[in-house]
Amino acid sequence: KNLQFLDNKSNSFIAWICPLFQANVVEKDEYIHFEGDDITHIYFLKQGECGYVMPKHQKVKYVNINKGYSFGFIDIISCI
Repeated sequence: KNLQFLDNKSNSFIAWICPLFQANVVEKDEYIHFEGDDITHIYFLKQGECGYVMPKHQKVKYVNINKGYSFGFIDIISCI
């Protein structure tokens, strides 16, 4: 109910994808991926803070990712 990614998806798709979800705890100041990395997962933010940062510039956050949003997949699409 809280994931925009699943809005308007069929029940069969939801039944297929939900068992694939896995929890992944990421600590503060830990990177999930770097520019140029192969993106192989879609991430959903359940709680906490997340965003895109510029490591070479004191880790300044330039994009904020809010609870319930997905990321990773958009990176795949934008690279094509």
